[in-house]
Amino acid sequence: MKTGFLSLLLVTILAACQNPPKEDLTEFQKEVEGMHDKIMGPYMQIADLQEEIRQQVAKDTTLRAQGDSLITALGQAEKGMDDWMGNYNGDTLLDLSPEKGRAYLEAEKAKVTAVEQQTTSSVAAAKAFLKK
Repeated sequence: MKTGFLSLLLVTILAACQNPPKEDLTEFQKEVEGMHDKIMGPYMQIADLQEEIRQQVAKDTTLRAQGDSLITALGQAEKGMDDWMGNYNGDTLLDLSPEKGRAYLEAEKAKVTAVEQQTTSSVAAAKAFLKK
C-alpha cells in the first residue's frame, strides 16, 4: 500500500513537472481592458466637443481651418476607439495557447495605447481651443 502511494505520488509529480500550468493572462488582460476604461471618459466627450467647436466656428469664421482640423482629429480618435472596441476579442483568450494569448494582448495593448494618445491629445487640443 505504501509503495503504491509513493508510486502514484512520484507519477503525479513527474506529470506536473512535464506539464507546467498555463500562463495566467488575467492580470495582463485586466491591464489592457483598464486602459480602455481610462479612455472612455475623454471618448465620451468627443461628440460634445465637436459640436461646441462647430458653434464657435459659426460665430468666428476666422477659426474655421483650426476648428475643422480639431473636428477631424476628434473624429479620428473616435473612430480609432470604435475600431479597437469592435475588434478586441478578450473573451477568446481561453482558446489560445499562452504564447499566442500573450502575443495577442501585447498587440492589443499597443493598439489601445495609440488610441489613448490620439484621444487624449485631440480632446486636450479641443478643450484648449474652446478654453475649457
